[in-house]
Amino acid sequence: MAQATQAKASANPSLVTGLKRWAPSPTVRIAMGLVSMLLGLLMILDLILKILPDQRAVTMDVREQVSVHLAVQVRRMLNETQDAAHLQNVLVELVEQSGDITSLAVRRSSGVLYAASPHHDQTWEAPPLGSSTINAVVVPLNAGEQRWGQLEVGFRSPWPNSLAGWLKNPTVQLIGTLSVACFVAFYLYLRRVLQHLDPSKAIPERVRVAFDTLTEGLLVLDIDGQILMANSAFRGFHPQASGVLLGRAITQLDWLIKGLKEEDVQRPWERALQTTEPILGVQVDLSHDGGEPRRALLNCAAVRDAAGNARGCLVTLDDVTELDQANSQLRSAMVELELSRDKIQKQNEELQLLANCDPMTGCFNRRAFFSRAEPMLEHALKTGEPLTCFMTDIDKFKSFNDTYGHAVGDLVIQQVAKILKTAMRPQDVLCRYGGEEFCAFMPGLDEQGAAEVAERIRDAIEKTAGPAVDAVPNLRITSSFGVAQLGKGNANNALLLIERADQGLYAAKEAGRNQVQCIDWHPEKAAEAAH
Repeated sequence: MAQATQAKASANPSLVTGLKRWAPSPTVRIAMGLVSMLLGLLMILDLILKILPDQRAVTMDVREQVSVHLAVQVRRMLNETQDAAHLQNVLVELVEQSGDITSLAVRRSSGVLYAASPHHDQTWEAPPLGSSTINAVVVPLNAGEQRWGQLEVGFRSPWPNSLAGWLKNPTVQLIGTLSVACFVAFYLYLRRVLQHLDPSKAIPERVRVAFDTLTEGLLVLDIDGQILMANSAFRGFHPQASGVLLGRAITQLDWLIKGLKEEDVQRPWERALQTTEPILGVQVDLSHDGGEPRRALLNCAAVRDAAGNARGCLVTLDDVTELDQANSQLRSAMVELELSRDKIQKQNEELQLLANCDPMTGCFNRRAFFSRAEPMLEHALKTGEPLTCFMTDIDKFKSFNDTYGHAVGDLVIQQVAKILKTAMRPQDVLCRYGGEEFCAFMPGLDEQGAAEVAERIRDAIEKTAGPAVDAVPNLRITSSFGVAQLGKGNANNALLLIERADQGLYAAKEAGRNQVQCIDWHPEKAAEAAH
């Protein structure tokens, strides 16, 4: 049965917690034991010395006296008159007025009832051999020296038949009152006395010496949170820990309680005692006047008996101040390293941009352009997909520099480059080929499609580039384009393709500028498609 109960309790943690919560304290158990011993001694002394009143003997004596008194009155009535009816009425009246007598009867020596109260025959239990019992008393009635008959008196049972009746019993009340009074007296006395006992005696000397060798602060608590032992490392954690600790409640250590987080409603050692599970890594921030703050980790583990019930708790305090400071410095270094890495990465990106792009226009320079164009050519030659190139430059660009200065010339180049970049697809590659010249590779477009794109760009430059230069009102900017497709006219590499596109550009210049030209292609068709 005990094993089954233990198994059931282990399967239901809430049941275990509830049983531990309502388990009596050692003081209560000792007081109950002393009361039990006192009652046991009282019972033994009563058996030997009869120190408690004999309720049965007292009741029997009282009932016999009452019965004798009634017999005297009945004998007097019989001497005065032999009226049986009158005697019966008297007996009935006596039964009704008495709360203890159940029936009365006068019986002749022959056994015939002379007078009786109602239902006497049904309730009367004749005692053996004519002797009286506690519920049935017989008193002889004599006429002279001869026995005339007897008075039969039936009494109610003196023993209570309910709990309330038992509680009214004088003996029970005496024992109950004595038990409660002794329990309260023993409990109050033990509470006071146990506080003055030396709790250090609960821990053997060799165990205390072993605990003092630990670098971690250690406390041994009893089930009520009283400190049974504190090692030397714990006493060095705080100036207030160097005083008397044994016998004090751990909750009286204000410096330790203040170091815990306020949102922790239940203390770690209380949770460990309640759940019997270890509580690890609770952060405690310790501070005191005139000293540097310290950080520690608090661990709690319940000390259990053979049945698995918590009987105490081990509390350890590990100083991690230096480790925490080292971690803080490491985190700061990591943040600085991250910032440095981001800065270096940004500088690398800027260097990469400067190395690959033209600083004025943001377009690729020739080196970066050719490094990206070569894979396009290899893919187009391998798969047969179309690849086109266009060359463009700004018409009469020298006149801008000569008339308005190089600053305006730079603005003109920037506005044209801006329009070109806007028209490019993600897969297209655009570069500033030199001076006012630009070159672009467009994979996936044939010569006609690229010419149509070039025509749209030319039209946009003519309409928007000049007004965008605020320094010179009514400035007109135009550009010429030459378009070539890979594979046509022996243009089977990057240089030949660019050369063929440059020939188209030259043809556009010769034809009057501000137009798109390519071999085997008609510019009027491109203009119609662009519009």
